[in-house]
Amino acid sequence: MNRNHNCLTLALLLLAMTGIAQAQSSISVSARPLQDLLVDSERRAPAKVVSANRAVITSEVSAIVSAVHRDVGANVAKGELLIELDAANARNALAQAEANLSAIDAQIVEAKSQLNKAEDLLEKNFISDEEFVSRRARLTVVEANRVGASAAIAQARLELNRTRITAPFEAAIVDRQAQVGSFAQPGSPLVTLVQTDQREIDVELDPRYAINTPTVSDLRFVSQGREWPVKVLRVSSVIEVSARKVRARLAFVDQQAPIGSSGQLVWTESSGRLPVDLIVQRGGQLGVFIVTGDTAEFVVLPGAQAGRPVDANLPQDTVVVSRGQGRLQDGDSIQVSLE
Repeated sequence: MNRNHNCLTLALLLLAMTGIAQAQSSISVSARPLQDLLVDSERRAPAKVVSANRAVITSEVSAIVSAVHRDVGANVAKGELLIELDAANARNALAQAEANLSAIDAQIVEAKSQLNKAEDLLEKNFISDEEFVSRRARLTVVEANRVGASAAIAQARLELNRTRITAPFEAAIVDRQAQVGSFAQPGSPLVTLVQTDQREIDVELDPRYAINTPTVSDLRFVSQGREWPVKVLRVSSVIEVSARKVRARLAFVDQQAPIGSSGQLVWTESSGRLPVDLIVQRGGQLGVFIVTGDTAEFVVLPGAQAGRPVDANLPQDTVVVSRGQGRLQDGDSIQVSLE
């Protein structure tokens, strides 16, 4: 009896010692579900501020440049007078067109009178049908001539207006080709304008980064230590062959950076990447430790680079070791505390 009792006591003691040894050999770590560890990524792309329009204003008539009212460096409002061309020929053409119209109006009065008389004479059989038709045709011709004369007046007024060169939009003058006394012909460049009230941000993007998706936030243009909130206007659906980039245009939300500013487009993307501090190297490969029962399993992350977050192609409910992974080897026994 005493012998059996002693054997049982020894067995229990050995079992207890084994449990203590196993507990002492387990490594204490903390862990969290993968979905709680993923971080957003900050993306950057070179960008510059450009004008929505850059226009070379040309002459539409043949005339001498008579005056230059605004010069290079000036900021001008929409409709502001920039250059005047000699308008003498245009005014003469308008006067001639108006005189032609007056003459045609007099011809219409006469033709109507002759037709009215012809109607009375026709009822009394004093003129032939052919004569009546001739007088009616005469009125139709002069009325048609009046339409042409009216069009000539409109064209002459348009030509006169074209001797006054005005700004088509709010702009800055960046070049002046017109010289006082020089002869301008249709198509001759007079002044170059850069629109200032509408400016955009031009950026070339890696095709993998779709900044027009709902996952993108905190879009901003950064230049010389300053930031401006921006929004997407349009993203091209074409990848440019030479640069393998996609071109996009953005607009400022409120305040605007100067035209010509160079900087970066910066945005945050919900990319679902593992942070750098979870990644360890084992056997020359980078990866993370995950919890499999009471064992640590090393999972290699393809494409991982030292010092950079990495895509985690793992199920969202995977439990990842978040603290203590530096001491682990693949297959180690672990005691897990969930954070």
